[in-house]
Amino acid sequence: MSGAENVENVKNVNSLKSVESVKNVGSMESVERTESVKSGKSLERVDSVESVGNGKNVEKVKREERAESGKSGKSVGNVKNVKSVESGKNVRNVRNVESVENVRTLPLLEEWFHGAVSLEHRQEGIKPWRIPYRDYDLYPPDGIGGKAEICSGIRLRLSTGSRTFVLWFEPLAEDASLDCVADGRLVQTLRLAAGSAEARFTGLPSGMKELEIYLPQNTGMTISGLAIDDDAVAEPLEDLRPRWVTYGSSITQCVAASSPSRTWPVIAAGEIGYHLTNLGFSGNCLMEPMAGRLIRDLPADLITLCVGVNIYGAASSSPRMFKPLLIGLLETIREKHTETPMVVISPIYGTERETEENPLGFTLPLMRREIADTVKLLQARGDRQLHYMDGLEWFGPADGELLTDGLHPGPEGYELLGSRFSSRLAAALRGEMLHQ
Repeated sequence: MSGAENVENVKNVNSLKSVESVKNVGSMESVERTESVKSGKSLERVDSVESVGNGKNVEKVKREERAESGKSGKSVGNVKNVKSVESGKNVRNVRNVESVENVRTLPLLEEWFHGAVSLEHRQEGIKPWRIPYRDYDLYPPDGIGGKAEICSGIRLRLSTGSRTFVLWFEPLAEDASLDCVADGRLVQTLRLAAGSAEARFTGLPSGMKELEIYLPQNTGMTISGLAIDDDAVAEPLEDLRPRWVTYGSSITQCVAASSPSRTWPVIAAGEIGYHLTNLGFSGNCLMEPMAGRLIRDLPADLITLCVGVNIYGAASSSPRMFKPLLIGLLETIREKHTETPMVVISPIYGTERETEENPLGFTLPLMRREIADTVKLLQARGDRQLHYMDGLEWFGPADGELLTDGLHPGPEGYELLGSRFSSRLAAALRGEMLHQ
């Protein structure tokens, strides 16, 4: 290739030749990087360009940097607005990032993403959601309290021999972690500061392997680019395992887990061999009707619902209305999942909530009785695939020291929940906990 090789993130240059990883190609709205610049030409930082390729109307040139023939790794300038790049299409919002040596970009495909309910194609990239993003307004407030955009349980999956994997994304709103899992084993965790826009996993195991990149469980992301070693190949990795949908509160979202792949649902999914969709919404597991419709419409071979603790904390339902709400939730899901095993999990140990009534007269023991009674009622009406799991059998008073604030487990607590889940699930499916 003539000219500068492996030049990344060129933000509109007179001599732009080969553009890779263009998102929303129909409108040419975001260019991630280029690999070929004519030998010896100047690379310019431009704030506004009206027509690139014919050399007209170039405004506010900030600086020039030389890309010499046969060299790579040069810094490339930043184009803020480009009206026409060869094809005359619009190109916007390309960040100024130094080029990466010896990697090549991958097409930004939906097939990389797993665990999301929907994928929004934005000008900046692909944003995964845990609700149908087009129905955002139907999940008030702010898409279930702003928690539906958080990436808990969402991961990228690929088969590759690359020893490097790079992600570019819109700047993080807060500190976050990303995990790289190779062939089922956690090999790297990256701790990223708020404002970070790149994650680079290096020194990965050699040879072909199954990679999973777990996105943060505490914030949302918009992925704008992916890259691997320039001599490697990668293919989307299909997940043919049975599907598990789990619904719950912050204890299911697991913000305090040590990293994204160490939340209890991810740990448990690995042990029981299921493809996970995590619908844990911190502070917002309130059994609203749209939650039932969401779960009803998702493919699932197993459904679990850990309910109660947010309703206690928010005092959003009285003892009079709790059972009718739960019945409505379960019956809505059953409209399409008539034979899918469904397990309702009562709250885990909650310290003072075990004895102190909330403003509406609820305690966690009363909630557990209401949940068990509801499961018995629907079983008596013929639902043989509905089961009850006692939260105290999963995480009880003896485990209370692993709660960081009397309610939320810390990293050790989430590890314990994940490791115990398969045995407690098996007992629930046998009906043992309901009889107790």
